[in-house]
Amino acid sequence: MKKVISLIRLYFQEHFRLPYFIAIVLFTAALVAIEYSINFERNYIDFEFNSTKRLTRYILMYSLSFGGAYLLYVFSPRDRHLLRNMKLWLLVFLSVLLFSVRTWFHYLTTWTMELSPDGYQTVFAKYVMNVQGFFFLFLPITIYWFFVDRKEQPLYGFKLRDVLLKPYFILLLLMLPLLVWAATQPDFLAVYPRVYKLDLPLQTSHKTSLSLLYELCYASDFVTTEFFFRGFLILAFMRIAGPQAILPMCVFYVTIHFGKPLGETISSFFGGWLLGILAYKTRSIYGGIIVHLGIALLMEIIAVIALSI
Repeated sequence: MKKVISLIRLYFQEHFRLPYFIAIVLFTAALVAIEYSINFERNYIDFEFNSTKRLTRYILMYSLSFGGAYLLYVFSPRDRHLLRNMKLWLLVFLSVLLFSVRTWFHYLTTWTMELSPDGYQTVFAKYVMNVQGFFFLFLPITIYWFFVDRKEQPLYGFKLRDVLLKPYFILLLLMLPLLVWAATQPDFLAVYPRVYKLDLPLQTSHKTSLSLLYELCYASDFVTTEFFFRGFLILAFMRIAGPQAILPMCVFYVTIHFGKPLGETISSFFGGWLLGILAYKTRSIYGGIIVHLGIALLMEIIAVIALSI
């Protein structure tokens, strides 16, 4: 833990910009307030039947959050010059486009449900939903890295040498009481455990194996998410923005939690910030994968236990 604390302390000593941080927090709070007061994403994007409009609105929403966070560099005099950097904005657009397409493209899920046997449509669709990030995020970003950053760094965050993993397991243990408390909240239990919402036939003899396969696909999505947010959005952007790439990533990260319990959405900012600092300082996402994946699976386990008591 001393190593982790020293890295965080170093970040605050060298890179923290209070006016910019305040602007980011207020901006994020405004986005969260709008979303949770009118269910913006659900009412104005998810329920839009026109496919082109839905994609456009995803692009606009993520552009507002991610691009808007970079525009707030106006509150950071030492970083304001980056607003004129065209490479930065092209990379912002690429990131927004990739994630928007990943969120919008529901056809794989639709085709899966159409081809699945009766009673298994939901579980098969959720398999596909959780692994499609590999095709829409991991593969194109890997291609980008191969042509742009391959000679500069390992594939964004997949660096294990000289990285201490023990502190991340300790962080996970420290978060356990908070997760146990969350399991007592109705909005938490309305969402978790996700494995209980697979709509499997009661008579199926493969319930355990299908459920475990779902958890595996569910876990893989967290690896892809960590790769995108703490890997690509920090380690690809750091060549331009340095450590100031961390907070815009946090704002973007908050928006992908819209629709989840409010406490989870708010905590995603601070959790993403902490993991972002560590990813920037260590150039590795393995610690983030441990924490992120550990929290997700613990939430499943704790929710199962809570509902069985």
